[in-house]
Amino acid sequence: MVVAFILTFVGHFAINSYYRHHMSSLGYQRCPDTALLFARVTYSAWVKDPVLCHDSDVRRIVRRGHWDESFQVERMLEQRIQREEVRVQRQQREAERQEARRQREALEREQG
Repeated sequence: MVVAFILTFVGHFAINSYYRHHMSSLGYQRCPDTALLFARVTYSAWVKDPVLCHDSDVRRIVRRGHWDESFQVERMLEQRIQREEVRVQRQQREAERQEARRQREALEREQG
């Protein structure tokens, strides 16, 4: 019984140490225990962008630590990027329209 407990403890330490080293070598950082999955004592969240640990949308999706949640977060981030790209394109078009209007008004003043 004592031997099994010791082996379990040593195995747990060895696996966690390997896992941390492996994830770190891939560029991931562990979220603080209070950020994501705080109700899941044996789970941890790893991200490449630490800002995601405190993102309210990510927190809303990540509840149980189920593998499907990572795909949901990925889809949400892709949608966020697409919305940002659309917003930037709209701003660029608006800036181009304003510049064209300024040029047109300047030309009318010169002619007028």
